Amino acid sequence: MESMRDGEVYWVTTHGIPGSMPSFHGSLDDEQRWQLVQYVRELRRIQRLDEKRRLGPYEWDLPPGFPYPRVPEDNPMTAAKVELGRHLFYDKRLSANQTQSCASCHKQERAFTDGKARGEGSTGEIHPRGPMSIVNVAYNPVLTWANPNVRKLSDQALVPLFGEDPVELGMSGQEAKLAARLKAEPRYGPLFSEAFPGDADPYSVGNLTRAIASFERIIISGDAPYDRFRRGDDPNAISASAKRGEALFFSEELECFHCHGGVNFSSTVDYFDKAFPEIEFHNTGLYNLPGELSYPKQNAGLFLFTEDPHDVGKFKPPTLRNIALTAPYMHDGSIATLAEVIEHYAAGGRTIAHGERAGVGADNPNKSEFVKSFQLTEQQKADLIAFLEALTDTTVLTDPRFSDPW
Repeated sequence: MESMRDGEVYWVTTHGIPGSMPSFHGSLDDEQRWQLVQYVRELRRIQRLDEKRRLGPYEWDLPPGFPYPRVPEDNPMTAAKVELGRHLFYDKRLSANQTQSCASCHKQERAFTDGKARGEGSTGEIHPRGPMSIVNVAYNPVLTWANPNVRKLSDQALVPLFGEDPVELGMSGQEAKLAARLKAEPRYGPLFSEAFPGDADPYSVGNLTRAIASFERIIISGDAPYDRFRRGDDPNAISASAKRGEALFFSEELECFHCHGGVNFSSTVDYFDKAFPEIEFHNTGLYNLPGELSYPKQNAGLFLFTEDPHDVGKFKPPTLRNIALTAPYMHDGSIATLAEVIEHYAAGGRTIAHGERAGVGADNPNKSEFVKSFQLTEQQKADLIAFLEALTDTTVLTDPRFSDPW
């Protein structure tokens, strides 16, 4: 109802919705129909007031049609926290040796990834998985590749800051040193005071992570050519090839949309007023090693947290927004190009012929039912890639709201 104008509501009460809702023309006179319009208008007003009350004073700048993100009650959004979080996100003082910031692995020009197969910490230690894009992370109900327990952005920020296996920013046990560094920077004084007014310890780790979370929550992408096409803003926003690719993507033959559907092109999603979060983890047949674990031990996915053998190799489906900018692909960066990703799914899984990881991924017993082989012509492969490239929102790459303030 929110998107319907009064005249449209009146039209529905007169004509109904073909094939769905019968006409009320025989039971409502003109005055009654306009009374219904006024009633719906009042419902809208009440809904907007209720949303405003629950969302708080923060003014979101969302793409058309995007839902409000769900915001934790213990960390309401404010412009001051967002601005503080932006400064912290780009500050290398958050690493023990002051060589890395959050932005070192989440570069704006690369859609907030870093282009590496696997992450590299401030001490040079290599992470077993690649850095996920944080674009639209506000809609993610779980915040790592496979840990179902990390549900809040402020909690996730603790992992790179203080985690020891692997070491990322390397600040474990150095909380006091971190606070001293921040206090020594004169620009932080007013930023922390405005973000956490009246707080006896504004430089606390909790405040630091809440501010970073607030900044990350506003990094929202929704102005790709495909968005403009689907909104009806520009029927020529995407090519004929991309339109054919769209039909393939949403077909039952390819099954892509089952794991990569919805506003964020991921089946793992949550937002304000959604009844409950949708959380899925899938095994895509990337590996099928002999022995008890069919995936490499350090990358066994959801199994590492549940110890359920059926969860070996299951990972969260990432968003496909800006996917053309976030190579290499898969949780461990082991597939280099979109063309190779399509070949992987077309085969129903990956076959590795030689070496310690040899195996036929298509035969993995935990493989998702949606990963099944299919056949495409070379033109169809090109069409599918054209569609995926049409999900690229270049505005997010240069938006000053998300840029380095230093």
